[in-house]
Amino acid sequence: MRNLTLLFIICLWIFFSGCSQTLYPDRSQFIKDGETSPTIDLSYYKSVQERPGQDSNLAVAMAISGGGSRAANFGIGIMLGLESLRLSNEQDVLDQIDYLSTVSGGGFAGGAYVAALYEYHETEGAKAFKLRDYIEEGIDEDLNYSYTGVLLRANFSPRLWFSFVDDGDALERAIDDYVLGYKKRKRTHGNLNRSILLGDLFIPANSRLRVRFPMLITNSSTLKTMAIFPFTPDILNAYHVKGYAHRLRRVKKDSLDPFRVPLAVGVKASGSFPVLISNSTLQSSFHNERKYLHLIDGAMTDNIGYYSALEVLRQDGSPQKVLLVVDADASGNRYTFSTKKGAISSLNVLARLPSSGLDARRATLVKDIKVVCEKEGITPVFFGFYQLLENNKAEVPKVIDLKKEMAKMIQLLSENKSLSDANEQILYELLTYIGTKYSMKKDEQILLFLAGQYLVRLQEDVIKSAVNGASGQ
Repeated sequence: MRNLTLLFIICLWIFFSGCSQTLYPDRSQFIKDGETSPTIDLSYYKSVQERPGQDSNLAVAMAISGGGSRAANFGIGIMLGLESLRLSNEQDVLDQIDYLSTVSGGGFAGGAYVAALYEYHETEGAKAFKLRDYIEEGIDEDLNYSYTGVLLRANFSPRLWFSFVDDGDALERAIDDYVLGYKKRKRTHGNLNRSILLGDLFIPANSRLRVRFPMLITNSSTLKTMAIFPFTPDILNAYHVKGYAHRLRRVKKDSLDPFRVPLAVGVKASGSFPVLISNSTLQSSFHNERKYLHLIDGAMTDNIGYYSALEVLRQDGSPQKVLLVVDADASGNRYTFSTKKGAISSLNVLARLPSSGLDARRATLVKDIKVVCEKEGITPVFFGFYQLLENNKAEVPKVIDLKKEMAKMIQLLSENKSLSDANEQILYELLTYIGTKYSMKKDEQILLFLAGQYLVRLQEDVIKSAVNGASGQ
């Protein structure tokens, strides 16, 4: 009966949709049929290789996947591991990262890193920058904050019920406050404090300003066309963006300077997972009637961020190029088969669709990236939970006591000890058990920090070989 009803509804839709005999052609689309969507253009900016101490013979891009707070904390763990790898010129590998291309929760990791660099430059620290120092001074708390709580409170706020701001805009303010350090800086600078802007990370090609930071590219997806949207000044300019929401206020300017757009807007847009978080809305002057551009989670088009990372590496003039891929996806152990004898209900299928595209692409992800990198002369290095299972001979554990094994694994990793195959199997299960959410328990965070550093140690030789030629290691 259910299938007959569905068939009847489909037949009615086909009948009525075919009644109109008049077409009204419209070629005012932003992206015409057959065209490609805009991608970041490095000629728009000063080179990141102009930063003091950078090796202009080496270009390094780091792509950090989505995955909520799991991805954010795992990404920081990888960065801490890279900071511990010293090069012959006494710099570390983290210092040499020129581009960060992030998606969703990965943007929290990238944002926390550049916020720490921003604070370092603002205080004109005499000693060398150390990310680890800033972890201990509050980044851990910022990435342990319950952003899920922010979303829940926003949905029950009468203030938002009767305005054009929503739960997603409340999330944007929280990202600005905590991940990007606005609240911390306000205690120091008072009313002189401001949000970190795109123009702090992207310096116009004709500007006299110094380049101080790596470029952080947060990637979203356009809702209407499902095109990748790198949140950078040149892309905002290409889409004729004239307005956005920031700190629960609408900002609109006919002569909007895209370099003045806050970074938090891009980080939040990249993490606006469909249905669960309201999409980000930008105002555009491209079309007189269709004035709004809706952005959703970048995972819908590229959950790793590698596409934009490859684009900037292609354009960078350095002779040696390295792509670091941080994959915090935890769906690799999902079952292919089902216990259900009949058809899955339409509602269950519908609930599966939002993440179907990213799961489908992940099946060939590593192979696809390797093929493109080989063609472009780029050396890829991968960091993912799945690497704990490669060449692992131990039996899969039948039962795991979460509390006991979590404590044991944290202890072992804290002592920088190599793990047995059996313990790596357990670590894999613990890491993939951590859900995709915007909240994090303290022991989960510690485990992710340590696991990121452990995976870097496992690949120390591979990493050093990748940066070997340019850095004279």
